[in-house]
Amino acid sequence: MTLDLHDHAPSKNFNDNALSAADRAFRLLITGPSPLSVDGHAIGHGAPQRRIDLGELKALLLSPQAGDEFKDAAWAHLVWQARSDGPAWVIGCVGVAMPGLKNLAARTTHGCPAHAADDVVSEMVTEFVAQLGRIDLDRPNILPRLLMWARKGALRARARELAAVETCDQIPQPTARPAEPFLVLAEAVRRRVITCDEARLINATRLEGQSLQAYAERSEVPADRLYKRRRAAEGRLARAIQEGQISVTYDGAGSNHQG
Repeated sequence: MTLDLHDHAPSKNFNDNALSAADRAFRLLITGPSPLSVDGHAIGHGAPQRRIDLGELKALLLSPQAGDEFKDAAWAHLVWQARSDGPAWVIGCVGVAMPGLKNLAARTTHGCPAHAADDVVSEMVTEFVAQLGRIDLDRPNILPRLLMWARKGALRARARELAAVETCDQIPQPTARPAEPFLVLAEAVRRRVITCDEARLINATRLEGQSLQAYAERSEVPADRLYKRRRAAEGRLARAIQEGQISVTYDGAGSNHQG
């Protein structure tokens, strides 16, 4: 699949996700009297023979005149800096790759609800950053290969989100006016269908619209584990509603079933 490295993304709002946070951090790193920069001598292949701040390097890499050898030399240098000199250079790599990442985010989140889109973008950025430490710098097409891994991460998260939505879609529509979703969760906890922790997870990431990635960071639990935990809990919840163990009707009084 061909990856577009330029910024042709539609005006989709990414103001509150991992990608926009990285973009803001990158802009801070390339402004001021001492912007993050690379040595053009070390890159070679037609790079200006002086210090090049990463904002200028980004523009040079997007130029139609940029050759493949220059691109790979620049990206090999950037990744090496990220491996040896820490977080600022990791953000620098994400920032220089931002046009390609934005296009990838727009494609992989198309049709996703807001909370799911945030999770997809978070995993896309997480996978991109993880591959900075693993990518083979001796092979060509370093950035396209990084973006391909990022795409795999995004699609993996999207698949989990769609699976969870399909599970929820199995819940029958109530004939009466539905109860508040929180009351349904509370009843499910009381019936021991789900745990308190699972109810909090579903409430935060489904009802309040919090990013699952952000919830994982706050709770110090890996996001993959929370995806599986939420999917399992929502599956039990769907079955319990189908079987009449939990009421979803207006009064919120819960099921009259005993036991």
